[in-house]
Amino acid sequence: MGIDKFRKDDFIDESDPLPAVGPPRGRWAEPYQAHENGLWTVHLRNPESIRMRDSRLVATLTAGDLFTLGGLMAEQDALARESGW
Repeated sequence: MGIDKFRKDDFIDESDPLPAVGPPRGRWAEPYQAHENGLWTVHLRNPESIRMRDSRLVATLTAGDLFTLGGLMAEQDALARESGW
């Protein structure tokens, strides 16, 4: 299939707007795994929101596996609800 088979609308120009995507949901960003040590890490989307709330709340969590990280996130969410976030 040659290039002449495509229409101009089939190509994305750098000046085209981005697709309409809603704002991210939830307190946490997407967890990722470090290549060097294999640890899973997740960050708060808005770390400033916990600054003066409760000293037990943290902006970054790290764990050895995704299951443990999910448990830590759930604990932090419960603490945030408890402190009125």
